[in-house]
Amino acid sequence: EWAMTELLRNPEKMGKLQNEINNAFGNDQSKSIQESDISKLPYLQGVVKETLRLHPPAPFLLPRKVEKDIDLVGHHVPKNSTIWVNVWSMGRDPSNWSNPEVFMPERFLDSEIDVKSRHSELIPFGAGRRICPGLPLAYRM
Repeated sequence: EWAMTELLRNPEKMGKLQNEINNAFGNDQSKSIQESDISKLPYLQGVVKETLRLHPPAPFLLPRKVEKDIDLVGHHVPKNSTIWVNVWSMGRDPSNWSNPEVFMPERFLDSEIDVKSRHSELIPFGAGRRICPGLPLAYRM
């Protein structure tokens, strides 16, 4: 739903996506795109990543308990504290993203950033052992 909302708000982006699909598969409306075709559609992948950046499935990841005193980004966090990771805020952080409030799928075209927890600036499904088990299904839908 959010992807369609962003594309409707940004008709030029929708046009780019439609052109990519038409160039890859022609104008045959009866042909359906298969999961294996997604790798041939980098702009579509950018649209999905950008949508997840701006509209993560949940604004916070599951809380985590700190097992020992740590320093985290210049802040002391005492043992037994609970930490909530605000992925909504991370997706809009100007220190991670240029023009963070702007829907720009192009930012991912020449980037290795993905949603599979290898890049801390984009972790809408969490990371590590607690990564969402539904990630593969969600990313395909």
